[in-house]
Amino acid sequence: MNIFKYIFVMAVVLAISGCMVQAQTKNDSNMKSVIVYFTHSGNTELAAKQVAEATGAKMIRLLPEQPYSSEDVDWVNEQSRCTQEHLDQSLRPAIKSVDIDFTKVDTVFVGFPIWWHEEPAVIRTFLNNYGEQLKGKVILPFCTSYESPMSEADATLKKGYPALKIRKGLRLPAKSEEIKKWIEQ
Repeated sequence: MNIFKYIFVMAVVLAISGCMVQAQTKNDSNMKSVIVYFTHSGNTELAAKQVAEATGAKMIRLLPEQPYSSEDVDWVNEQSRCTQEHLDQSLRPAIKSVDIDFTKVDTVFVGFPIWWHEEPAVIRTFLNNYGEQLKGKVILPFCTSYESPMSEADATLKKGYPALKIRKGLRLPAKSEEIKKWIEQ
């Protein structure tokens, strides 16, 4: 009878240790990737959640020091903030610092809405401010847009930041299979 108790206890110990190894592996992978995203209307936050579901990565919202108002993103107004930032590519709106230890990160997902067929200036500010820390990291951009493809933002990001390992981006929402394929590229 004692042998059965011993076998039972050992089986429980092995099962618990197996669960702990699985939990530790999942947590370790979470520490290796992070999602940094900028959202104005909330669509990109929903897309970031899709990426988080597929990866388990922590989400960090990128916040401009001066939030964008509806008037700021009025594309038909030549004086609107987003239009001015598009016309003058040197503009870099200030952002609040992000609480990420990039030494513990291998992959950075960068999400944003498409404005003027490209990434918003806030994203360029992030890449400028943290560019040195991002060197050697895999950067996977993703966007939200009703019509614009990711391809133009891919081109501007790669041209503007040639020292960074920026991979081909993805427009979301997308099916989970597409997201996994994109991540594994």
